[in-house]
Amino acid sequence: MFGKNGEIEDLLKKAVELARSGRFEEAKPIYEKLLAYEIPEVYNNLGNIYRREGLLARAVEMYRKAILQNPKFALAYFNMGCTFMELERYSEAIMFLEKAEALGFKGFDLDVQLALCYLAVGDIQKAKERMRDPRVREEVRRFVDGGTDV
Repeated sequence: MFGKNGEIEDLLKKAVELARSGRFEEAKPIYEKLLAYEIPEVYNNLGNIYRREGLLARAVEMYRKAILQNPKFALAYFNMGCTFMELERYSEAIMFLEKAEALGFKGFDLDVQLALCYLAVGDIQKAKERMRDPRVREEVRRFVDGGTDV
């Protein structure tokens, strides 16, 4: 996948570092240049930039391509789920978030996102299970108008 001299790998590392330091406008053209190499992480990371810019349809397209390139890319499923949440398409968000979890993605962010989605679709029992951790419950309350008594 990477050239003899590691040029592609170097470009990818540079784009990742730029994005990590918040320099998304500088990272974006590098990622766009790297699209030709069909690297799942490039699609995922460019999707994250598009999502930050509010270009949610483009973000979904990038996450789909990342998943097509690597069907076990848990982070791309998680990011897709978060994007569907922003689009208020909660059932689809749940599907992608649960797939991310099945592929090994775990943690606070996943629990918060799933709890919010379950509340949005009225699945109180599953929301309660996700909010067993008091930190998750408190974070969910910050996003629910009027708090939650779950």
